[in-house]
Amino acid sequence: MSRSTKLGDARSPGGIEAGAILPGIAPASAPRLIARIWHGQTLASKAEDYTKYLYEAGVRKIAAIPGNRGVQMLRMVGDGVADFQVLSYWDSFDAIKLFAGDDYQKVRHLPKDPEYMIGKKPAVQHFEVTVNHWPQGSESRHSNSTQEGA
Repeated sequence: MSRSTKLGDARSPGGIEAGAILPGIAPASAPRLIARIWHGQTLASKAEDYTKYLYEAGVRKIAAIPGNRGVQMLRMVGDGVADFQVLSYWDSFDAIKLFAGDDYQKVRHLPKDPEYMIGKKPAVQHFEVTVNHWPQGSESRHSNSTQEGA
């Protein structure tokens, strides 16, 4: 059964009422959450060293900045290359600027990055988080040898 949607119709073609709040989807009036995603590469032989460095010089500092809502470091090693992504979550672009500076669209290089980075230049992107379906109040479910003793 087909149904056309007319201008001003309160339902979308999927049958969802306009303005309906779906589980895990924040209403337009809810505070925004911005994801900043950085990507860089190093040699696989330097992956462990760079993981420790990136955690100490980047992730820990990001996590301590007011307006930061969380940070994750991802790593994939294969074919002689280690790809890294750092996903950080922010209340606002002003909060991101506390870390990245006024020109927040550019990569903020760490002091030792030139010793590690290979391949394409590191890149950064910003996204509005439209769905956040993480369990509320859950404890961390991973272990990370980099964080032991930290």
